[in-house]
Amino acid sequence: MKKIINSENFSLADFFFFKKMITPVFITVIYWITLVFIALGGLGVIFASFASFQYSFFGGMFTLISGIITLVVGIISARIGFELICVLFNINRNIEKLALNKDDLNNRSDDQTTISQN
Repeated sequence: MKKIINSENFSLADFFFFKKMITPVFITVIYWITLVFIALGGLGVIFASFASFQYSFFGGMFTLISGIITLVVGIISARIGFELICVLFNINRNIEKLALNKDDLNNRSDDQTTISQN
């Protein structure tokens, strides 16, 4: 089974000083909760449109169409928003890798310079 939370080498200092990000773990959970709320809202508008048909056909049709649009646009907007958040965390992770690689290269070149001077 795949581990959801990678707790290896994670200390309280990492938590309090934002050295490691824990938000990407929660993004998926928050995304699904958001989808449930969007679906409930859209379905609520659609069911409310059936009640408004008895007063006005065009009002009921407008409400029905707006409920469907709420579902489609809401789900797509939520996906785009959460993907943008994930992209920001991926950029952060890649920048950290580049910084570590640069430090490793600098340490290696310093070691080679010391060895060649001896």
